[in-house]
Amino acid sequence: MDVFPQLAEPRCLATTLGSLPHLDVGAGTALMFEHTPEIPAWMQFPKRNLFENMMMQFTEGMPGLVQGDDRIYFDTAAPDFTEELTEFYTRYLSVVEDDDPTALETFGISSNYAGGFSDFIQGLPDHIASNSVAMLKGQVTGPFTLGTNLLDQHRRAAYYDDQLRDVIVKTILLKARWQLAQMRSFDLPITIFIDEPSLLGFGSQTFITVSREDILGDLNEVTEAIHVLGALAGIHCEENTDWSMLMDSDLDILDFDAYDHLGSIALYPRELRAFLDRGGWLGWGIVPTLSRDAAANETVQSLCNRFEAGLGRLAQSGIDRDLLLRRALLTPSCGAGGILDETLAARVLQLLQELSMTLREKYGWEIRD
Repeated sequence: MDVFPQLAEPRCLATTLGSLPHLDVGAGTALMFEHTPEIPAWMQFPKRNLFENMMMQFTEGMPGLVQGDDRIYFDTAAPDFTEELTEFYTRYLSVVEDDDPTALETFGISSNYAGGFSDFIQGLPDHIASNSVAMLKGQVTGPFTLGTNLLDQHRRAAYYDDQLRDVIVKTILLKARWQLAQMRSFDLPITIFIDEPSLLGFGSQTFITVSREDILGDLNEVTEAIHVLGALAGIHCEENTDWSMLMDSDLDILDFDAYDHLGSIALYPRELRAFLDRGGWLGWGIVPTLSRDAAANETVQSLCNRFEAGLGRLAQSGIDRDLLLRRALLTPSCGAGGILDETLAARVLQLLQELSMTLREKYGWEIRD
């Protein structure tokens, strides 16, 4: 298989996370291209329709799914479930064993589920022609998040059913593989982020029966599928996630909320050093999206000060400051499609771009060095 070129270090380049609040897909995509020109990403628009919700967006092609009034769920008791399951694994094997593009297309993401993807792909040729593009970014909902939010007919989380969990993992890795197939013609480095907000609950009473090995096994299976095609695998998690577990995974990029929860990543200096030593990147979610006041009132200088303070805190634990800088990727703290309106979301992306430019100028880095 073809292998994509790689970007060794991001050096404070910026990219976006997930969602925007826009209803106009074209306007949201144009905003993304304008403010994250070096690492553009296709955008999700959850306010556009129910199917762009992250718990539904990557479910096309799964066997046994039933559409209810306000949710989708698995019905494993349906008369045709076994037949659908068999057909699913037939398509899966055709992709992973035979590299069958027709089978892969059955795991595609339609415009109803991701209006921003086709706009992204269509806009890339002109964008690449007029900008220094370092990398392209896609995303999928992670297996733990999707598996603990999708339910069966008895309202039991699908993650606790071994068969449904396997279906979810394999669907996610094929959605990632489909995105890579669409982006590979541009001959640029690519990363696919795995969005795992529900991992915040790992270790709590709610998920007491879920093991570290379960989570790592699923994430590594998706990561391997991304690596097979030469791309980097990243993950975005929230708040006080157990980052030590993720630092032990095969992931290449860990994106954390550096605005409100720097302390969560700082708890694991030994594991973080090992992660960086093997080539890992840190995604600094430094521009706030979870507070309207913060999004409205922070400035480039205040965010620069916060970022530098975070670097200092990690360096005090024995991690090389220059290495942290070179491996820093800048992002919003979370998707902007939740509580922010379009004006504030645009301000977040503008702050992100200006912060990246300020830091790269300060440290003397060009786009492609």
